[in-house]
Amino acid sequence: MKFVAIIVTLVCCGLMFFVKREWKAGMLVMGAMTLTVVDVPGIPLHKANFLLQATFLLSEWRNLPRYVNRLRYSSYLWIPLLIVGFSALLAALTSQYTGISEMIKSELLFKYFALAYAFWAVKNEKSLKPVLQVSLYCLIVLTAFGALNYIQKNAIFVNALTEGRTSIIHEGVSLGNVFSESARFRVQSMFRFPFDYGYICAAILLLHLHGWYRHLESKRDFIIAIACCSFGILICGSRTVWLSAALSIVCYYMWTFQLSRNVLYGIFAMMLMMFSYLTIPAVEEKVNQVTDIFAENSETRGSSIQMRMSQYGYVLIHTEGHRLLGLGKGYWTHTHTEDRESVRGLYGVESVILEYLLERGIIGLVLWAAFYTIIFLYFWRNRKKRKKLTGLGVSILSLYLLFSIGTGELGSVYPTMLLLGFVIKTIEYQKLKKLYKLLVRLKQIRSGSPSSSTLISRLRLALLRHRLAGNSGNNK
Repeated sequence: MKFVAIIVTLVCCGLMFFVKREWKAGMLVMGAMTLTVVDVPGIPLHKANFLLQATFLLSEWRNLPRYVNRLRYSSYLWIPLLIVGFSALLAALTSQYTGISEMIKSELLFKYFALAYAFWAVKNEKSLKPVLQVSLYCLIVLTAFGALNYIQKNAIFVNALTEGRTSIIHEGVSLGNVFSESARFRVQSMFRFPFDYGYICAAILLLHLHGWYRHLESKRDFIIAIACCSFGILICGSRTVWLSAALSIVCYYMWTFQLSRNVLYGIFAMMLMMFSYLTIPAVEEKVNQVTDIFAENSETRGSSIQMRMSQYGYVLIHTEGHRLLGLGKGYWTHTHTEDRESVRGLYGVESVILEYLLERGIIGLVLWAAFYTIIFLYFWRNRKKRKKLTGLGVSILSLYLLFSIGTGELGSVYPTMLLLGFVIKTIEYQKLKKLYKLLVRLKQIRSGSPSSSTLISRLRLALLRHRLAGNSGNNK
């Protein structure tokens, strides 16, 4: 199985040099869905997703100078990327656990910069068809391994790809058996963490939901995708994933469609119930008693609002005197390995907010919030004319925020950046198309008046700026 996974990775890397860019986008998504635990030995960038991104860049090396030059005309891209670049550099300089080269590689080039790679990889909304097709096949594979994981109570794919490695927390336990041995069984499928499995299913569900409404895939494919995604969301065993998926779907419908008053009342009632579950211990206990009916061991275990408050208290204690910049990127992992007892009260730091406060401080948390705020404001400014596309972007953003705040980032950032990059590019393409049509129409009705000529000149300038921002040229 390990040999097959490595061969698939290498074949996909080779195909990057021969297929069109929209298929390259599909392979990037495939890596985020099925190859997260694949390592190719004997190669510097041994992780499958690192290799796929690196070969994508190599396959586009002739266009890279033009791509990079276009970023300065794309404030909605370069400003957020500048923020995360500064945040990563600051984290590297203030940490004794992580170096600058490691931060550039793992935090920027092969994580957040995927936002730009996805932007370059697609041309318009129709370019998402290969992504939908590839993700459908990946969902089928994920579901097959998920079903095997559920039946056999161990993740055979994860065990095969991580042979010889054991859990840091559960000493001596194989990575594919961690949740088999735990009090609450969870399905990992092809991921190290079941939460990542549930998250990717929720994110791809939103993509296929949009694809269906935009007539980008058939009814049969849509039904298969919904079934596979629903299976993954439910079987991963994470209540945070369930709530995040439900609320992000609600967000998509409320943003995209004009809903009746009764539907809105129902949505608000559901959101109120979910909020009560997250904040009121008595409600949480009753709901857990109901959901435990479907579990073999009817004993509720897992995270709670009390645990989050306890973690927050421990973070404040640990960061005393280091509130602004935190204790350094990689602090928790290093300390947990060297002196587990000293960080026992942190319980894994199960929230991106707690993680940033602990390791990067208030400044790091503010930079993190600024990055996602700018992306949200971009969707907000374009919401009136492009409701469905901005609805997809905001729902993906809300899914990530709910998930990462509820259980930590884990592996959610990379697929999120890919999907957001696709959405931003299709929005910009539609802007360009509209400007071009308007320019053509003005030329047709041009009467030679100075005001008309001035308007046409301005439209040409706007069109040029959009092209420089990454929308010109044919897809390879």
